[in-house]
Amino acid sequence: MSDTVTIRALATLAPYAPPGGVASIGPGETVGELADRLGLGADDIGVILVNGNPATLEAPLTPGDAVSFVPPITGG
Repeated sequence: MSDTVTIRALATLAPYAPPGGVASIGPGETVGELADRLGLGADDIGVILVNGNPATLEAPLTPGDAVSFVPPITGG
């Protein structure tokens, strides 16, 4: 297994996704550290999913994880 995760950056966050939707991760890397490397700030992200489950920026990543970043939804 390689030390990579699959990334889906949805809607307005799509430009932040790495080429091919795959990124390398280091030992103990968190979702927040990955988001920082992608150029995403905490205010840019409304929902985070890791393997389809809700997650926080503090969640640790494991090789093979699928990480989805969803922008905040606004409206009125």
